[in-house]
Amino acid sequence: MTGRNNTNVEGYYDLVGYLVSSAKELVIDPKMYGPLRLVDTVSRLITLMEQENRADEFLLSLREYVDENKFLVMTDEEAFIRFLEELVIKVARHTQISE
Repeated sequence: MTGRNNTNVEGYYDLVGYLVSSAKELVIDPKMYGPLRLVDTVSRLITLMEQENRADEFLLSLREYVDENKFLVMTDEEAFIRFLEELVIKVARHTQISE
């Protein structure tokens, strides 16, 4: 389903569904699932942007970085936390360069 300007409406509804169901589940999920769900949402949003030709090389590489590291939470929480710290730095640096 596409809406105005050829946007992927179904993809956005899927993302909204993922977010609201995640919010409900986070009430009972382990603490570290919150950050996992948020970075997974970043990946999903970049995928939607790519489908609409709105994702630049930085975002595509960011999604790859997220997808390569998001499941560290299952095996190595310390490494996952380092990944989150590095992710914030990557985005902050890119934002500063872009301004």
